[in-house]
Amino acid sequence: MPIGCFVILLNSESEYHVLGYYFKETKSDFKITSDLYLRLNLDHLKNEYTLLKLKDHHIVSYIYKFKGKISRKALGLIVGILLSESDDPEKLRTNLKNAALALEQINLFDMTNEQFEPKLKEIYHEYLETLTDILDPNALKESIINRTKEMLSGGKKERRIAQELLEKIENNVHTKITDYYQSAQEALIELDYEKASKQYKKAAEVAEELLEKDLANSLNERAKLSFNIPDLTKKRDNIVKEARNALRNENFHSAYIFYLRAAELSKELMQPEKEEEYSLKSKALQDIYLFEERMKKTK
Repeated sequence: MPIGCFVILLNSESEYHVLGYYFKETKSDFKITSDLYLRLNLDHLKNEYTLLKLKDHHIVSYIYKFKGKISRKALGLIVGILLSESDDPEKLRTNLKNAALALEQINLFDMTNEQFEPKLKEIYHEYLETLTDILDPNALKESIINRTKEMLSGGKKERRIAQELLEKIENNVHTKITDYYQSAQEALIELDYEKASKQYKKAAEVAEELLEKDLANSLNERAKLSFNIPDLTKKRDNIVKEARNALRNENFHSAYIFYLRAAELSKELMQPEKEEEYSLKSKALQDIYLFEERMKKTK
């Protein structure tokens, strides 16, 4: 499971600024040194995605180059994720690209590190750490045990709660979350949205029992979404049709607006591949529209 992430703003070909870090469990001594930045930058001269193997962990990173007006302020971003050796970096390509697209929408240039890092935390949990990563029984067990270590050094009430959590882990209560989640996913494939919603709710209840509040909230959101999937999917598909029609008529402004809305609905539907596809189409069409507008002004 990912350990954390970082974002580097590329001011120029030689100048960079580390916007911030986010580490999931505890504070880390990890820093982007000038030597590490040089290695990352050299690798990104050849590839959008790179995998760098360090002594303690691996880094998978993605370089995103700005276009349009924002490119006058900076060249782009490097978004990196710190991984353990067991993590598969290939699975994170789409996540990294979506995170970079989300970061571009933030006013990065007027933020301090203290202002940026809470935003980075939100983006990490929304784009970089997938729910399936969190739901892995071994990862979930490790996360809960790490939390109890801090609680065991606290007061009497905290120690009692920690002991109860450890007993539940020993009884494999945490594995029920994954079981219910997988049942919900199977129900979605079978288009049984009511069953899916019920299974997500059961998974959320177990997560709450284990004091995994963020996970419980995410599962409850999926339970609510299950009822809306048919309507949202139909709405998204109709908007994509409108985008294609606008594109055929060379109405680039309408086309990029429609694709942007389709990307937003895909995000709501928790379909990162579709979100990426429509976001990139929207951005490309926006660039064409803005170029045409500039050409009109010069005539």
